[in-house]
Amino acid sequence: MTTFRLLRQTSRCSRFAQVTVDLDPVGGPGVEVAATVAVEFRREADLGARWALRGVSTATKVIVTAVVATEIDTGTADVYEATAHAVWQALGVQHSVPYVGFSDPQMVASWLTEMIGRRLDAVIEARHWYQGRRESDAESLLHAWLYFDHAMPVGLHHRGDELLLAKEDPYRSYDMDEHGETRVGPALSPDVLSKFVGARLIDGAVIVGHDGALVGAGLDLRFDTGSLVVGALGDEWVLATDAEPAALTSYWTRQPFLRGTTR
Repeated sequence: MTTFRLLRQTSRCSRFAQVTVDLDPVGGPGVEVAATVAVEFRREADLGARWALRGVSTATKVIVTAVVATEIDTGTADVYEATAHAVWQALGVQHSVPYVGFSDPQMVASWLTEMIGRRLDAVIEARHWYQGRRESDAESLLHAWLYFDHAMPVGLHHRGDELLLAKEDPYRSYDMDEHGETRVGPALSPDVLSKFVGARLIDGAVIVGHDGALVGAGLDLRFDTGSLVVGALGDEWVLATDAEPAALTSYWTRQPFLRGTTR
């Protein structure tokens, strides 16, 4: 058995989840959650184990035997992340993706619910620069991190038509030799995400793509200063403010707003 404890406390927030997994070498590939725990944490444990198994060649069955969470310090994706790390540790593998991202619409909606009513304190962006220049807003954007008050920063990543969220700190700027450089810093005007720094989130909806309710493709965020759509389409960013992008009618489906506010 292998146990991983996710434990972090900062001036912004606290995170805690402890997950124990066991490996069954004759059980065939798959995941079983045997732990007695709340439904939402069972779901996170199952999805977290499956995230860890992506790209791992193994016929071993992963059994989640125990999950420990607290009412105060365990938030959305904490059990998910702890489970992924426990599986990697049990298998003795180095994970190839440097973050534990989630796009499950139920988990994204749960995170959104926790953020509603909070102020967006800051946005950090990673952008590609080449010979001292960069492309326009969505074209040069690589990743972004949203800092809501009293919450762990959440990174936005895209993979194909999938928007992935990850509770993480931004990485540092780095040089890409002949391919340019990646600069990481605060979102600046006139770029879209900078317009919402200091605004309060009043409602939100999850956007799903061609896989229906299985994979999140974007977010429709309503702030007290306006609305923002951010999503992934064809491995590129879609950013729109106060107007619905064409993707919402052509490729995406927006789930109901969590608070049901009107524009």
